[in-house]
Amino acid sequence: MRRVLLFSGIILAGLLQATAALAISQAGVLFLMIAPGARASGMGETFVAVADDATASYWNPAGLAQQRGTEVALMHSKWFPEFTTDMYYDFACCSHHLEGVGTVGGHIIYFSYGDLPYTSEFGPEILSLYHSYEVAVSGSFGAEVAQDVLAGVNLKAIYSDLGPGQNVERGDGKAMSYAADVGLLYHGPFPRLSLGAMVQNIGPDMMYVDADQSSPLPRNMKAGAALQLWKSVYNRLLVTGDFNLGLVNGEWWINGGSEYWYADLLALRAGYLYDKYGEVNTATFGAGLRYHIFRFDIGYITAQEGHPLADTMRFSLAAAF
Repeated sequence: MRRVLLFSGIILAGLLQATAALAISQAGVLFLMIAPGARASGMGETFVAVADDATASYWNPAGLAQQRGTEVALMHSKWFPEFTTDMYYDFACCSHHLEGVGTVGGHIIYFSYGDLPYTSEFGPEILSLYHSYEVAVSGSFGAEVAQDVLAGVNLKAIYSDLGPGQNVERGDGKAMSYAADVGLLYHGPFPRLSLGAMVQNIGPDMMYVDADQSSPLPRNMKAGAALQLWKSVYNRLLVTGDFNLGLVNGEWWINGGSEYWYADLLALRAGYLYDKYGEVNTATFGAGLRYHIFRFDIGYITAQEGHPLADTMRFSLAAAF
């Protein structure tokens, strides 16, 4: 299995240049790029070099290899709360360690666009309401492939239902695709330092009508670092940073974050998002509370007044067995 992971990484790395060259239009199914997990959200969405809980199946499947036992997590977030009330994002994930083999995991993402009015091509009269949504289901595996070197892979199926077109040429607004993610995590080269990297959403375009009008997946490459600045019996302080490069349009963005734990019971988090292309330059905040096997997290994105992400709240509940 470890050889399979390494072979998959080599193949996908070789495809990156071709993928970028073939992508000539803007990406579709952008819900795949929404950061799941209120914990990571509070840390400025910097988690590729951390990936130490069940959300690693999204952030970096290599991180699954450092987990033991079983964990499940759920997240819910209202989307664009300043503009609408029926758009939302749901995320569910799990991980389970197999002794001597590695750790398996997976996640489901569901994004609801709410009920959209369906009108005729002859006027604004509303004929019906259509519920538009997108969903992705992923299976993951992570294992240690060398000393302090972890590798992981995701395989995912993607379905998009944006609503019916008005004639045959425009299609029915539905499309399916599949994709893979490959990640690496290295604990080193210095004590308390971790380095992570992964490529996301490598797969065929979403074809709603035909190949000439297809939408590329939001292919992305990210790299990051995490440094444990302070570690004692009752206190832990982690600082993180991620760099992302969109392989479809060449846009890039960087994020920074931090997480403080007291007595493994209470966590405080802060971060910053910088994306000049998406006009997102804002602070994030979060907190976490652990009790027995449960952990409750909340993440908050400030954003400037009038921005679609302003006052976005994300809530997560996790349980480890």
